[in-house]
Amino acid sequence: MSSWIERARAWGDQYNRVRPTGAGIWYLVITVGVAIGGMNTGNNLVYAVLSVMMAVLIVNNVLAEWNLRGLVARRSLPAEIFAGQAARGALILENRRKVGPALAVRVEEMDGGRAAADLPRVAPGAEVATAADWTFSKRGAQRFSVLRVGSAYPFGLLLRYRDLQVPGTVLVYPASERGSPSLGGPGDGLDGQSPRGGVDQTGELHALRPYQPGDPVKRIHARSSARVGEPMVMLRAGENGNRVWLKVEATGNPELYEQQIRRATGQVVLHAARGDAIGLEAGAVRHEPATGAQHRRALLTTLALL
Repeated sequence: MSSWIERARAWGDQYNRVRPTGAGIWYLVITVGVAIGGMNTGNNLVYAVLSVMMAVLIVNNVLAEWNLRGLVARRSLPAEIFAGQAARGALILENRRKVGPALAVRVEEMDGGRAAADLPRVAPGAEVATAADWTFSKRGAQRFSVLRVGSAYPFGLLLRYRDLQVPGTVLVYPASERGSPSLGGPGDGLDGQSPRGGVDQTGELHALRPYQPGDPVKRIHARSSARVGEPMVMLRAGENGNRVWLKVEATGNPELYEQQIRRATGQVVLHAARGDAIGLEAGAVRHEPATGAQHRRALLTTLALL
């Protein structure tokens, strides 16, 4: 039974589906009214008007059907997606026809993320990428399956669309909830230790980096800040940055547990930007303090899948 359903669905996916737009509904109502008027009056002029209106519908259907033939869509997902935040990626439309551009086409994500893009023109044999924003309300692995390609070309009377099977998966990180850089606090489920490792406050200046929330104001380098137009923080020789521990504890309150995860995510983002070594303990999972982009992704992945 399921095989027959899959075959019927595959057969249906080969053809475009049609529904009238708001303007199209009014056009059809007027067309029916003109047809009724022609039958009641027998006036040849009314029949001539009806013929023109029917011809417009025929031309609209032929051009609209051709406009969607040979189109293939795919997505280029953002490198990182955080729950509740728009992440910029791209929707790509390829016109595999040898003749005729695709005009006024809209590509939409149907399963999740609410991404959409409008492409005014795609030349034959070409592909065009248009920026699109994905937004997810929940963290964790999110699956895609369908991209809808549609157009109301040429007259805006009928919307023609086709659902393309384009499966995919993306990992959505938890929402980043910024808090105080010092993570301690009774009852908040997060333990933070920030012992300064190998700090030499009297060492020679060897690097500068942009100011991050929580940096001591006294370490801002005035001349460099004035030169680049933003606050720059001094790093001295022998300074290795902070060593931070994060802890997420299971609770009987789902809302409190999710709040811990969001706060931990915010701290990972914050301290990774500062170059601190970050450790994480969440249930049976433990990450020793380390730095670097790969370690940051490992921490965020663990938090997303808790």
